[in-house]
Amino acid sequence: MQELFYQLLGYLKAIWNKRWHVMFVSWLICLIGWGVVFVLPDQYESKAKIYIDTDSLLKPLLEGLTVEYNANQQVTLMVRTLLTRPNVEKIIRLSDLDLTVNDDIELDKLIEHLQKSIQFSKTQQGKRAPNVYGLSYKNISPQVAQTVLQSVITVFIENSIGDSKEDSNAAKLFLNKKVKEYEARLLKSENKLKDFKQKNMGMLPSSGQGYYSRMAQAKNNLDESKLELREAEKRQSAIRKERSSIVATLKATDSNISTSYDERIETLNKNLDDLLLNYTESHPDVLAARRLIEGLKIKQQQEIAELKKSPSGGVASTLESNSSYQELNAAYGEAKAVTESLKVRVKEYESRYNKLQKLINTIPEIEAQLTALNRDYDITYKKYQEFLERRESASISESVDQTTESVQFKVLEAPRVENSPVGPNRILLSSAVLIVGIIGGLGFAFLLSQINPVVTSGKELSEITGLPVFGVVSANDSPVQRKRRSLMVYSYMSLSLVLLLCYGALIGWYLMAQLA
Repeated sequence: MQELFYQLLGYLKAIWNKRWHVMFVSWLICLIGWGVVFVLPDQYESKAKIYIDTDSLLKPLLEGLTVEYNANQQVTLMVRTLLTRPNVEKIIRLSDLDLTVNDDIELDKLIEHLQKSIQFSKTQQGKRAPNVYGLSYKNISPQVAQTVLQSVITVFIENSIGDSKEDSNAAKLFLNKKVKEYEARLLKSENKLKDFKQKNMGMLPSSGQGYYSRMAQAKNNLDESKLELREAEKRQSAIRKERSSIVATLKATDSNISTSYDERIETLNKNLDDLLLNYTESHPDVLAARRLIEGLKIKQQQEIAELKKSPSGGVASTLESNSSYQELNAAYGEAKAVTESLKVRVKEYESRYNKLQKLINTIPEIEAQLTALNRDYDITYKKYQEFLERRESASISESVDQTTESVQFKVLEAPRVENSPVGPNRILLSSAVLIVGIIGGLGFAFLLSQINPVVTSGKELSEITGLPVFGVVSANDSPVQRKRRSLMVYSYMSLSLVLLLCYGALIGWYLMAQLA
């Protein structure tokens, strides 16, 4: 650390030895720099403010009916593309700056200058901040600054309106082209599907069922019908056995053989019972009733004997009057009819199943082709409907744009120029010139001290020569030399003070000019 201190002290001594070079270079830089700053032309700034309204009153009413787009994003894009070369060329023509250029090189420089000088920024930041933008431009001529800024606003508004109309027309042409294209493709798909269905009539899937689903359904129907047929046959056989049992029972007994005298005999027996309640056995009416009953029984036995001699053994007439037999007989006829109908159904299902089995290699291929055709048709139809809806939305949006602008521009502050110039900042520049002059003088003196070094101490001499220094002899100046040295120091300090006074006077002059 001490070594560094001695080194720094040596540099300061070397610079002090070259102090008049420091003074000369500082005065030279300051005089030239202050002169340049003084003759710099005044800069006049033109400012303006515009408000871009993206919230249309029709937007919530037409939501879902028109083409929705991000108006704020459109504004951001217009702001970013405002200072592109084509737009800057328009600004130059509108403000008559093209009359000041003679060739393409000067035009390129002018375009580059305007792109750097025209400032366009949002006054407030944030998502909910209003779209208020500030514009500014500086020029040595206040009229030119104001004209250029007015041209910038004109180009900005014209571009926004023109781009909106161009985008609308381009979108309309594109959608019309796509609608016609997909309409032709849809008609072609419909014709293919129609021809395919006509060619393969009877082998196409029905109700959304494929070949294997139809096979499974046919097999299931056949199995169910066979099961129902077996059940019906079992039921018919059971009824037949029960009916045969009744017939066998009737043939085994005679008591159940019915005759035409059964009801008369039963009636006379009831009358006889009533007579016996009132009379005795010897009463003539009782005797007459018994004789009549006996005579009818004789005839009943004769009729039974005749029935037994008949081929049916007398059972047929009994069966006709037997209610259980008649019910079984009706059930048997119904079961037989059901069995016959089920046989027809089973035969039909077998025919369908066998027919499907024969087409096991044909129908799946047809169904695959139909699925492909339907898929192509559905995709084409969906796209066709989408383009129709978008064309309608674009048409409504175009009508809305003709009646009201989705993005409206309002000039809050027209381009104006202050009477006093805004630049250049001569106070700051003059201060910078003073600092550069002092630093330049010190740097020049340090460079000279390194080129032509002067030994200022015994230690430095020992380091340079590599020889030990045993002592240092001090120089004794004469009174004349001391007076001269003091005069030189006073002169140096006076020149430094004069430099600072010149700087202060210059700053005071600029401040008075600004206040005026």
